[in-house]
Amino acid sequence: MKYCSILIVALLLAVSPAIAQKKSLRKFYRAHRGDAFTFRIGVGRVPLKLASWIVPKSAMKDDSIPLKQLLSRVQKVKIYTISGDERPPVSIADMQQLKQTLIEKDKFEPLIEVRDGNSVVHLLNRGKDDELGRVVILVQDEGDFVMVNLRTTLQMKDVNMLIKGFAKN
Repeated sequence: MKYCSILIVALLLAVSPAIAQKKSLRKFYRAHRGDAFTFRIGVGRVPLKLASWIVPKSAMKDDSIPLKQLLSRVQKVKIYTISGDERPPVSIADMQQLKQTLIEKDKFEPLIEVRDGNSVVHLLNRGKDDELGRVVILVQDEGDFVMVNLRTTLQMKDVNMLIKGFAKN
């Protein structure tokens, strides 16, 4: 019984950072749910694994992007969208607050921030060594706000290969 309780405590400690990340995104989503049109969808490990089996190995080879290999390394995807009519559904201050929460509380590291006009994209990750691990992408446009939550086993070499493939196009 002693070993069982130690095992349960160890499991809870290992899972708690992942729960905290989901909790931060879910809390933000729920706070803005009444302000605008919202939608969320999640795809788990089993459907993604099935998709990686179904996708032919030659898919997107013309574009130098091995889709099958990349898809097999994504374990879970959750997408949250918040759409507004004329004004941005999420203020810049709210997005910055979410970003700071993910960095300080959930221990994410900012990877990239891209701005183009009124559009902003933030890419944050929490992984170890050369692995991306958990990735959160925050995208704010004039009328939409999108949060993408990924759990992956992607390596930096996979990301570099993806960037090179898109750079060729």
